[in-house]
This record gives sequence, C-alpha cells and structure tokens, in this order.
Amino acid sequence: MAKAIPRVFTSSYHGLCTFHIMQNAAKHLSPVKDKDNEECEEEDECEEDNEESHILKDFSACMYGFEDKTTFEEAFDIMRSKVRKQTWLDSIYKVKEKWAECYMRNVYTLGVRSTQLSESFNNALKNHLKSDFDIVRFLKHFERTVQEKRDKELEAEFEARKKIPRRLMSTPMLMQASKVYTPAIFEAFQSEYERSMAACSKVLDGNTYGIAIGSLNGDSFEEERIVTCDPSKQIVSCSCGMFSRTGILCAHGLKVLDLINTKTLPAHYILPRWTREACKGNIQDSQGMNNICCNKPAAARQTIPFLLYLFQLVS
Repeated sequence: MAKAIPRVFTSSYHGLCTFHIMQNAAKHLSPVKDKDNEECEEEDECEEDNEESHILKDFSACMYGFEDKTTFEEAFDIMRSKVRKQTWLDSIYKVKEKWAECYMRNVYTLGVRSTQLSESFNNALKNHLKSDFDIVRFLKHFERTVQEKRDKELEAEFEARKKIPRRLMSTPMLMQASKVYTPAIFEAFQSEYERSMAACSKVLDGNTYGIAIGSLNGDSFEEERIVTCDPSKQIVSCSCGMFSRTGILCAHGLKVLDLINTKTLPAHYILPRWTREACKGNIQDSQGMNNICCNKPAAARQTIPFLLYLFQLVS
C-alpha cells in the first residue's frame, strides 16, 4: 500500500494513523507489570519502572509536541535510551515523515491525523452487509448506507440554515464568520479568535511580528511565533503553519490582521469547503471534467452505480 500510493495518488501525502501508532506504542513500550501489583524488591527496579511509565508520554510528545526537527531527534534519542527492546522504535523511526508533527508541518491534512472517518463508514456498512451477499444485494445495501449519510448531511444543513452559531462577542469578523462558515468550523475559528485576544505582539523588522499567546491567568505564554504580513494585500504568514494544514487562520495571524487594522476576514482565508455554500458550484475531477453528481444539491444527488465507480478508479 505504501509503495502504491505515491504511484497512483501522485499529488497525495501518505500519513500513518496516529491512533493505531499509539496503540502499537502502548503494546511495545509500556512497562510489564506483575499481575499482583507487588512492590519492587529493589529501589533500582522501581526507578526503572517509573522511567518506563513515562515512555508513552515521551512518544506522544515526539508525535505532536515538537515543531523543530533537531529537538525531535534529541527527544527521540533520549526516549530510545530508556527502552530495553528498540526494534519497534527503530522501525517506526524509519517512517517518521508519516507521523511526526515536525515533518508534517506543511502537509494539508485539514486536521485529520487518523483513519477514523473511513473506519466510521466501514462500521456503518457492516450494519447492513453480510459476507454471503451477492452483488445485487450488496449494491442495494450499499446505497442504503450512502443514503443514510446523505440524510444526516441534509439534517446538518437544515440546522445550519435555521440557527446562527453562538458568538462569544460581537465584532465585524465574528459576525462575518458566523454567516459564512458552517457551525463546526465557526466554533474552531472562534476559538482561535478568542486566543488572539490574549496575544502579545512586538515588531521585529518592518512587517514582521513576534506573537506570543498568554494563558487565561496571564502568568505564562506559549512559544513565540513569527508572522510576516503584506498590509496592502492583507496577507499574513505564520511560522506555526496552521492555515496551510487546516484551512483555518491561526490566532497569531488574526492578531497581526488586527494590528494592521483589518477588521474582517479577507476572502483568501475563507476556504469554500468550510462554508455553508460548499455543496454549490462545480467540482472537477483530476482530468478537469465537471463531476455532475457532486454539482447537484445534496437532496438531489443520485448515488453513482458502484461498479461504474470502481471502473473509473481502475481506468
């Protein structure tokens, strides 16, 4: 699968499911405890077990906590020295570009780092499918599953049109975002906007700023980020890379937009896929042809015959 993906999906990035990696880490790195939970007989053994009990936290930090590759390498080497059997660590290290945060900072993941979406659909299929179904019965049950998903989509669309998301404050940017974004995306955006209100800034050089976000009690600050901007084009670029990964502008960028007196969110920071109008307009395939099925409103879409769909994938 790993060899086939770059050949077939040439413009994609193959990442590994972080949930399953952590499951494997717990299996290979967790300390082995006695069934009776007896106390260690020697103090050295207790200290060793205490060290191993923190291995999973160390591994999680390597997966999510380090943005600098050098820092990641140092932390991984320290963690490796605490592990008795290093076979699994060595094998997972070889594919670190597929799971470590510092190697995926510019990967367009939309915040998805696990296979939960596909597994959720697989589970929905299992509710209607049996291994002894013939192809006709399979297609009927497959379409039933797809229809259930579309019904839920219609319900979500109806709720989004009927209700305006709750705003923590009334500002031009939040008013704009609540009308444009879907409720779920607006909540994520509003969280970043709220964080930007607690940010401190300093001018580093011309249109370059250092932005640090304070905690709620104001006694500590997150790591400082470097944000460059072009006031004439209302463009900001942050070292955290959040927008390039998720399509939602980060609190650091929002702070700088406020500093240059930009009170509404520029259009180039509103991705169509996150808006209420995402189902409208034309969607094209890899050959530049309009996808007729996806161009229709959600209520009017018809299920693509599954065999035709498979044929298109093969061809």
